[in-house]
Amino acid sequence: MLTNERAPPVAPADWLLDTAWTDQDLVALCETILLETMAAAVDGRSCQRTRAEAWEWIDSDGENAFGFRICAKALGADPDELRAMFREQATRLGLIASHN
Repeated sequence: MLTNERAPPVAPADWLLDTAWTDQDLVALCETILLETMAAAVDGRSCQRTRAEAWEWIDSDGENAFGFRICAKALGADPDELRAMFREQATRLGLIASHN
């Protein structure tokens, strides 16, 4: 329901830089990014563009911060094995078309 209330103010950008991130915080962030993106990749309620962007991220091999490979490694998974298992399961369950 819409109201006339204003949204809370957005934190200034330097707030993130001044925050002390623990290793546990970063692993939790990687886990959330990984799970949310993988869910979006196979969720029929996601628009085609969102699903395509999710698969582009999953299929990326870059080592950039919070990329698929880094997030998988942060959780102790082999990125290539995780990607292959996820794609295989999604295909087997009919959530995506076969990808060769």
